[in-house]
Amino acid sequence: MLISEVTTRKIEAHHLAREACLYIRQSSLRQVMENTESARRQYGLRRRAMALGWPAESVRVIDEDQGKSAASSANRTGFRDLMARIAAGEVGIVLGLEVSRLARDNADWHQLLRIAGIARTLILDENGVYDPNDGNDRLLLGFKGTMSEFELQGIRARLVGGQKSAAARGVLKMALPVGLAYNDGDQVVLDPDRSVADAIRGVFDRFRRMGSAMAVVKWMHRENIVLPSRPRRGPNRGRLRWALPSFSQVRRILRNPRYAGAFVYGRTRREPQADGTVKYRSVPREEWEVLIPNAHVGFIDWDEYLRNQATLTANAAAFFPAPSRVAAPRKGAALLQSRVICGRCGRRMGPLYTSARPTRNRPARYFYVCKHQLVRYGRKTCQTIRADLVDAAVSRFVVDAMNRENIDLAIAVREQVRTEFAEADRQCAHRIEAIRHEADLARRRFFEVDPQNRLVAATLEAEWNGRLRELDEACREREARAAARHAELSDPQVERIRALTRDFERVWTAPATTNTDRKRLLGLLIEDATLSRDGHEVKVELRMRGGKALTLDTVHLPRPMAQVRKTPPATVAALARLLETHTDEATARELNRAGHRNWKGESYTAKRVRYTRRRYGLPSFLERERTRLRAKGFASAPELAVQIGVTPGTVRTIGRAPGDDRIERAVIATDGRRYCMYRVPHPRSNPHPDQLGEHDPSPAEPTTASKAQQGAS
Repeated sequence: MLISEVTTRKIEAHHLAREACLYIRQSSLRQVMENTESARRQYGLRRRAMALGWPAESVRVIDEDQGKSAASSANRTGFRDLMARIAAGEVGIVLGLEVSRLARDNADWHQLLRIAGIARTLILDENGVYDPNDGNDRLLLGFKGTMSEFELQGIRARLVGGQKSAAARGVLKMALPVGLAYNDGDQVVLDPDRSVADAIRGVFDRFRRMGSAMAVVKWMHRENIVLPSRPRRGPNRGRLRWALPSFSQVRRILRNPRYAGAFVYGRTRREPQADGTVKYRSVPREEWEVLIPNAHVGFIDWDEYLRNQATLTANAAAFFPAPSRVAAPRKGAALLQSRVICGRCGRRMGPLYTSARPTRNRPARYFYVCKHQLVRYGRKTCQTIRADLVDAAVSRFVVDAMNRENIDLAIAVREQVRTEFAEADRQCAHRIEAIRHEADLARRRFFEVDPQNRLVAATLEAEWNGRLRELDEACREREARAAARHAELSDPQVERIRALTRDFERVWTAPATTNTDRKRLLGLLIEDATLSRDGHEVKVELRMRGGKALTLDTVHLPRPMAQVRKTPPATVAALARLLETHTDEATARELNRAGHRNWKGESYTAKRVRYTRRRYGLPSFLERERTRLRAKGFASAPELAVQIGVTPGTVRTIGRAPGDDRIERAVIATDGRRYCMYRVPHPRSNPHPDQLGEHDPSPAEPTTASKAQQGAS
């Protein structure tokens, strides 16, 4: 190998005093194993360095980046070590077969040139030696780096372009998930191993039943059911192995559209990061580059796949503060799980289950609790409602009324749709006829124009083409309307729905129907339920599928025993009114005659009236009469005896004496007893005690007050 004089002039003594680094790299392990000639050429540069004057012991070979791409330096430890040695001034020359071996990224390449220029390090490739501090060499090295990067982009563009072209036709051969395989004709078929296909099919069957990926995983672990897998990397690549499933494995099976018989390309996006690494991001279904449903056989159809994705999305939203989250149905007793909205604050209400307390004779209960303020923080919640009573009301409504209303609504909508379709067909026919006539006129005007008048001919041709486009759009609209007409309910379908309505109650109340099944049925009919509590009454508002809103009958919650035993206000008011003129026994008769009953539904007695008035602090008839008589100056016999200085017996004797007006007596007759009160008719001229003689007791005539009381009793 001849060494030119220019090359010799670039190499100086300080270059030879430092070491020479030979950087060797190939992009993949396959190239390392198969492209041995390239490796031989790269290792041959070591002799080139020795020919330029470097001793054999001063030539360092860096080949630890074999099998790594030069698109980035993030994962190339050898390249970073080379950069560190150049920056430390330990390298006099860097040898590489070509620029692409060192770097295919302009950022890494120009950083290498800049550091090499500062450290006065030379660059050598198969074509010659370059000095980064020389303007011409720097320009040539920069151009080579740009071409190397563009070459990599071109290679990638050709490869990706070929893939996209084949993918657009659905013939790109891609790695298939476990359960699917290619036959001899490169057609996708179910795995010939029946156990593998049955295991994958079992995942979809169980998810169709449970509606939750985590529930499927728990069930398979509980039943000790294993799933197959084929690793794509590592020593066991492509080998079938069986193990208990993980949540991510079941979720990947449910998310993969290939199991639905669809050919998909572009489900992920490659995103380079600032540190040189690459991340892959999953994109939504609307951004997939190629989607061909029913391209090959599958375990489910495309419609079921879309339903599964909607279910998984709704289940995932239940773990985040989303306004419309609905969790997967679980086996709990709360039928409106994750579908209850607080009527006060608008937030979601969740079920809260309490354990039974046999020692207190309290059964297990469950409630709907507003999540505005959590109970575990010791704060009062927005509202708490007995869930079993609300669920019972919703169940009665679903079974008794809702289905019949929906059937009648469906029939009414069908008739309305039929009427609208007929009217739209007539309008569309008139429109098509008018457009066809205008298109025919435009065609005739175009053919009648002089061909030499190009401007007029072009205008008429454009007008004719516009009329033809309008005609084509109108015809397509009519075809779309005709296709939509086939989707309306037919008479056999209506009869089938009526049969399902009759079977709904039997299915709902069947012993084999679990709460999970009832929740799933309820989710097909009800969007959500809004609960508003006012004391011991709950207002239940349902929002049906389709937007219809309904209000159920008010649900009455059980009141505490203290309130249950409480006498109604109307009875208390009637009792207070009757006690003005009636005794306890007479008041009981009047209350029973008016239809008042106690909390047990029993009739009132004098004893119950006495207990009630004492409970509410109502004075009896006797107390009321005594108060009225005291206001008139009457007093009891002992009280009056103290006032006039005689014995109580003397007061009673004189008060009973007929014709003796020295002391006036008033008799209060109650239930079997008589109470007397006395007064001196002329208190200013009270008689002297000596003037009050003894009189023989004799029965006294009842006073006016006593006569009135006897008549009232």
